[in-house]
Amino acid sequence: MKNKKIQIALFAAFLLIAGGALYYGLNTGNESGNEPRERTAQKVEILSYSDYSCPACRVYFGANQQLEEEYGDMIEITYRHFPLDSFEFSRLAAHTVEAARNQGKYEEMQNLIYENQGTWSRGGAREYFTGFAEQLELDMEQFKADLESEEIHQIVESQKQEGMRRQVRATPTYFINGQRLQQNPQNIEQFKSIIELYMYRSN
Repeated sequence: MKNKKIQIALFAAFLLIAGGALYYGLNTGNESGNEPRERTAQKVEILSYSDYSCPACRVYFGANQQLEEEYGDMIEITYRHFPLDSFEFSRLAAHTVEAARNQGKYEEMQNLIYENQGTWSRGGAREYFTGFAEQLELDMEQFKADLESEEIHQIVESQKQEGMRRQVRATPTYFINGQRLQQNPQNIEQFKSIIELYMYRSN
């Protein structure tokens, strides 16, 4: 009987100690840092080396626009010129976009060039680009001078050389937060998954 009372007392003491430990653990979880923290989204910087004659670049350009609409200010997409020698009008297209930038119509010209890639890439690119400039109501004298300017030539060439130093060999090539994607995403959902991986990556 005496042994049974001792066992009951020991069991009660065990429950008291275990209960205290559980209470302490629940009430000090925030202090210990063991609870999962809410993830904070960080802005993602996307760099794309592209060629306006490249059919794949046109497809990815559309995906980039969709991503910008969905994520807004949480992503920043920057384009770098990487005209490929295999396309006849790539450099002229890059020069055209930069000439339009000088008059505040960079995005509008970029859109027109990609949207009409299937026409000007087959020939008569200069006439098409001149028509785009007129459509955008650019100062045509300045536009034509900028197309041939050394300044714009250097901008395009320096961006291509930068890409070559970063081992760019094809277009489009993406860098996200400074890290090169070894393989381009195969669809928009995969692209979004990659972006969100960087967006919620822990520091």
